[in-house]
Amino acid sequence: MTLAATATVTAILSLMKMENLGRRTALKIVDGPIEETDLASGFEALEMRVSRWRDHHFPLAELRAAWTKSVAQLDQGRNDGILALSFHDEGYPDRLRNIPDPPAILFVKGKSDGLHSALSLAVVGTREPTSFGMRAARSSAKTAVEFGFAIVSGLAHGCDALAHDECVESGGIGTAVLAHGLDKVYPAENRKLAQLLLEKGGCLVSEYPFGVKPIRRAFAERNRLQCGLSDAVLVIETDIEGGTMRAAKFARAQKRELACIEHTERYLDKDNAKGNQKLIKDGWAIPIPNTEALNCFLNRLILAGGNSAKKANEQCVDERQLSWVL
Repeated sequence: MTLAATATVTAILSLMKMENLGRRTALKIVDGPIEETDLASGFEALEMRVSRWRDHHFPLAELRAAWTKSVAQLDQGRNDGILALSFHDEGYPDRLRNIPDPPAILFVKGKSDGLHSALSLAVVGTREPTSFGMRAARSSAKTAVEFGFAIVSGLAHGCDALAHDECVESGGIGTAVLAHGLDKVYPAENRKLAQLLLEKGGCLVSEYPFGVKPIRRAFAERNRLQCGLSDAVLVIETDIEGGTMRAAKFARAQKRELACIEHTERYLDKDNAKGNQKLIKDGWAIPIPNTEALNCFLNRLILAGGNSAKKANEQCVDERQLSWVL
């Protein structure tokens, strides 16, 4: 990270520590990079920008205290291998720049290649999938990797972890979006999986700085980043009111392609199939009943991106009797 980027990140993080001031206002005040090449002059530049902002009162002592805390927090993160990118910095993912509510700062641990992958698919779903959902999560992640997609998910129990585990097994690049500071991995049971993602060239990302603990609201917010970092969202399984349904709403708001695994008749009465059925019935999501339908969906995404499809000559089929198999 350059010194200029450090000053910009520190300024934005300092503002977000002020009472009743969020990322949107911070980005309005720091509406471009701070070019000063050291932190002392960076704070003076922040003071100048704050002085021109008339909609909020900034006690100088509180602002300086927030700056000091931010410097310490960012130093802790850097010591732990965490890169901090502001919205204005080179390296900030282009996909996130174009969503309605982008993170003001993105914290990244590991290689950032997956954030800039030409093809990216979010694979999301319930923490308690059926046996059908478990097979579909693994099979869909494996297929997407074979087509050249990076896999984005939330590293939660269930569908998320299964998709990322298969991503690692298949030699793909994974991006895990976390709802807390990157000094921890939650749930703790997935620490080994997180480490494997890093070792295989993937990364962990968050909009929360070092030391921030997970809270309920952050898990809902995480869904918008999973969608924002992807070209499309694939729902494995969800009930009517699960967190995955919020991800579907974000996909719609961000104009991302949305697809849903379509269950076989045997599983239609399961709660975790009800959300899928609703998304398909309401016309929000493209039904994916089998691997052939997924192939067609991924091909279309590739062609829409201006690239040659890996299997462009394959005929799209919709044979309902075909099942999800590894």
